Amino acid sequence: MIKERKDNSLDFVMHFYEEGRLDTRKALRKVKQHAKCPVAHIITWRQRIAIAASLLLLLCGGGYLYWNSHRQVLLAANEKAQLFILPDNTHVTLSPHSTLLYNKGDDRTVTLDGKAYFEVHRDEQHPFTISNDMARIQVLGTKFQVRGSNGSQKVTEVFVTEGKVAFSAIETGQQGLILTHGMKARLLPGEDHPQLITAGSINQVAWATGLFHFNNTPLTEVLADLAQFYHV
Repeated sequence: MIKERKDNSLDFVMHFYEEGRLDTRKALRKVKQHAKCPVAHIITWRQRIAIAASLLLLLCGGGYLYWNSHRQVLLAANEKAQLFILPDNTHVTLSPHSTLLYNKGDDRTVTLDGKAYFEVHRDEQHPFTISNDMARIQVLGTKFQVRGSNGSQKVTEVFVTEGKVAFSAIETGQQGLILTHGMKARLLPGEDHPQLITAGSINQVAWATGLFHFNNTPLTEVLADLAQFYHV
């Protein structure tokens, strides 16, 4: 029975066999090519993804290094106010735990986090600009205090002791208010422009200047100013 099956199979092959019709090497090459194509396609895309990821990493890392190498950070970290003198000779007194940032080569544009008292060196060709996450203050040369709060309710206040200050909301881009000596304004979240408020005592900047000014001042106000300065 088995011998008959072998004979039948052999007869079938011999009947249909033609010399040169079947190229086993050529057939093998086709099989290998079909097997390699999907693999080659996958490797190509993996390489592209790897290259793109590497370039993105290099760009991010390079940008981070560039930004940090060109950024100047001033920090008043202790319990006392600290005086800093910028390259343009502007004097900035930072209250404790306040920070001032600017790019090296552009010290006339700064970012403030906290409270500071500025004595800006006058330069009519290069306005001095202070900003935080909600307000912008621009001057040519003057003395003023900026207080920003990042607590539960953000607020920015500007009090001018000398000269002129332009105080505006950073989102609207409008001119806002022009403040002069003895004026004070406040900007609250959601407002399009600052509002004038009662200026209060000139001694509110004593924390930075170390100077008190009293002229026929009631004793209760004197004691209040001293208590705020000495924290007693």
